[in-house]
Amino acid sequence: MHVKAEHCLRIDARRWAREGVFTAGRFGAWVWRDGNSGRETSRIGYQGEGAAVSLNFSVNGEPVRQHITTQRTACNYGGSRLWFTCPRCWRRAAVLFLRGNAGFICRHCGRVAYGSQSDDAMGRAWRKQHKAEAKLVDGWRRPKGMHRATRERLIAIIIECEERRDAALAAFMERHFPPRCRA
Repeated sequence: MHVKAEHCLRIDARRWAREGVFTAGRFGAWVWRDGNSGRETSRIGYQGEGAAVSLNFSVNGEPVRQHITTQRTACNYGGSRLWFTCPRCWRRAAVLFLRGNAGFICRHCGRVAYGSQSDDAMGRAWRKQHKAEAKLVDGWRRPKGMHRATRERLIAIIIECEERRDAALAAFMERHFPPRCRA
């Protein structure tokens, strides 16, 4: 059974590299906050070691210290990209997920799946509609700077998603509640 990524605490090597967490000698705390209330939900301590990071946190009241190494890969147009090395399988991963006593591990080792991987046709339609609606302001108005053609394309996507859901509901009703014969 897979746990959903949206329900796990995660650390992202790309973000940590941008914020300088891996800098040798740097230490601090990484905090997760509730998206609605803004209150702190979890916290870990870290210490950057250049090509690695040491984490201090607790799981079920037990203190855990974890050492995570990193790898770099060359980018096509220069520079390099930083990756975590999964402490369990040694694969490179951009994101590691907290999986209880195992600590932070890659999604393959932690059996973590993204929510979109288990969506049915109805769920995909809802997800696509929400994504299109998020680009518009209240009442499906176009935000400042958006082209009219872009707004019209987003409205068409929203209407298509609603029609797809309506058709799926009608097919379901037809399958499970066939019309009675009229004699």
